Amino acid sequence: MIFFVSHAHVARLSGRTDPWVRKFFDDLEAAVRQRAGDGGFYDARLEPGIDQKERLATAIGTAQVFVPLYSPHYFGNSWAGAELASFRSRLKHLAPGTAARHMVPVVWVPLPPWLSRPEVDAAYAGHKDPEYAANGMRALAMLSVYRQSYQELIGELADRITAVARDHPLDPSPAGPLAPQPTGADRPALIVSAVTGGDPLAWRLPGHDLPVVEYVAEVAQRLGVPAQVVPSHEVLDRTARRPCVLLIDGDTRPEVLQAAVHDLPRWVVVQLITTPSPDLTSILRTAGLPAVVPVHGLADFERNAPLLVTEARKQYLRYGPVVTAPGLPRPSLRRTVDDRRG
Repeated sequence: MIFFVSHAHVARLSGRTDPWVRKFFDDLEAAVRQRAGDGGFYDARLEPGIDQKERLATAIGTAQVFVPLYSPHYFGNSWAGAELASFRSRLKHLAPGTAARHMVPVVWVPLPPWLSRPEVDAAYAGHKDPEYAANGMRALAMLSVYRQSYQELIGELADRITAVARDHPLDPSPAGPLAPQPTGADRPALIVSAVTGGDPLAWRLPGHDLPVVEYVAEVAQRLGVPAQVVPSHEVLDRTARRPCVLLIDGDTRPEVLQAAVHDLPRWVVVQLITTPSPDLTSILRTAGLPAVVPVHGLADFERNAPLLVTEARKQYLRYGPVVTAPGLPRPSLRRTVDDRRG
């Protein structure tokens, strides 16, 4: 594997990866394979059921070149920052000039002037196409009017990547651990919990390396949302000012579910996994919780996980408490006494 593409994940109602990132990666990989006989990696190629952090760390540890797709979201995304820091940890023993060759950044979406960063300026270096400078690579990939510019830029990037792999090979080495650090843009945090007949924090689907709660928390982090896994008996206290995803095993006994969802706030999003009994569905309906359509099997669960994160935040914004700064009045459309006096 020659290169690793790193991009910011943006939560979408569809739960799918940005199709233009996929197109860019496929086109770039085809160009690199044509020149060097080997390809690249990005996270949409992760196999279902594996430990994603371990697989990504392995890919980062073997890549010759790191290709970050810079955008306003990229610099505020804790997971993208963790991937970048992990790869840079492999370059510490190299001279600065040599280390810089192994970074081939792309401006995916231009930053507004007030968010200018030196690394983005470096990403423009050597590229004289005015359409790329004005619109970024995503727009060039999307719009047929920019097809020639897009194809030329893909060729230039492939030339740079293969030249680095040929002239400055980087031996595989352990990459730094993927440790996303929440940023101010990532809040509020997401609570993830589960209700099962056994240990909810250890509940796994067949063929899956991670417990279901850890998997959803990891998906949230990749979308830039810091998440915390808590046992079900703590959900009531933790969700007073946090969005929440509650995963429910379809084999859970009704009395167990009844106790778990009693008095939960209406913004808690519930996901039933496997075929639930009518009793469970009735309990959730009575509790007034917005249940998502049940999922069946590993692939269905993984496809739906980003949707859960998006829906939980949306429900919290719709129904959650209004938070104001200390000492400030709650927002109101009423005119003040002084206003009425003119």
